[in-house]
Amino acid sequence: MIEQLRTQLKTLALLDAIIEPEWAFRYFSFDSHWSDEEEVGSLRDGSGGQWFLWIKGDLAGYKCLSPDDGCMPDLEVVLRETPEAYQSFIREPAFSMDQATCIWFIQNSDCVRYGLPVQFLIDLETVSQWKAGDYLEWARDYYERDFDLGGIEKIFRGEFSTELAQTLNPQINLKDLQADLLEIGIT
Repeated sequence: MIEQLRTQLKTLALLDAIIEPEWAFRYFSFDSHWSDEEEVGSLRDGSGGQWFLWIKGDLAGYKCLSPDDGCMPDLEVVLRETPEAYQSFIREPAFSMDQATCIWFIQNSDCVRYGLPVQFLIDLETVSQWKAGDYLEWARDYYERDFDLGGIEKIFRGEFSTELAQTLNPQINLKDLQADLLEIGIT
């Protein structure tokens, strides 16, 4: 489960890095070097909705804040009772643990979920199931332009190349993209 999530989030982050060179305007990102032992995938919608997937070995923690869905009422209780293995996740200031719609704790393929259902923000469960066509439909709407489905399908299959990046975004700066590839963990 965790490996599938990692691969999917790296794919989405790579596509966003190709399509939108400005990090601040991207929806999906992935940092494969969050720390020596940790990786982080994230989503930011530009309107206050955000989530983070923290990965450390066979553990993952997911924190989502969807303002339109509200905040979980028992957040403090969940944070107090969080297992020791997840302490670096819940104590990370970048994850803004003062508000959450939901928090999940994942170990291998087991997932314990707390909080409210997410209906008004694309959540982790949804993007984990996306295929190339789903990303294309979303990207057309979000970036307000069309993209080559064949190129997106190749990225989903792990077939990245600089030529493919230039096909998806003819204005891409390959030097800037190279830095993004290192951060995402694409070699």
